[in-house]
Amino acid sequence: MNNQDDELEFEFQQSIRIYNNLCKNDDSYHIFHNILYGLYKQALFGNNTSQKPYWFFFHSVRKWNSWMKHFGKSKDDAKIEYIDFINNVIKPK
Repeated sequence: MNNQDDELEFEFQQSIRIYNNLCKNDDSYHIFHNILYGLYKQALFGNNTSQKPYWFFFHSVRKWNSWMKHFGKSKDDAKIEYIDFINNVIKPK
């Protein structure tokens, strides 16, 4: 890992902590979970290669769809989008 990778990883982890702390204190931030979940999974694991859950597992299907929206996106790009979303949409409040 080089310096840029370390900095990106630090900012990503910091953004995760910001979001988690906000959710602990204010349930209204949970509305962003679906957006951030897919970016988070893409940033950590890359492309979703799991089979789509059965339709009656609504929560699992929603999470699977959220992750699939970012198929083909690099892990670093997903981290950058996650950080940008936190900094520009959530953090200013």
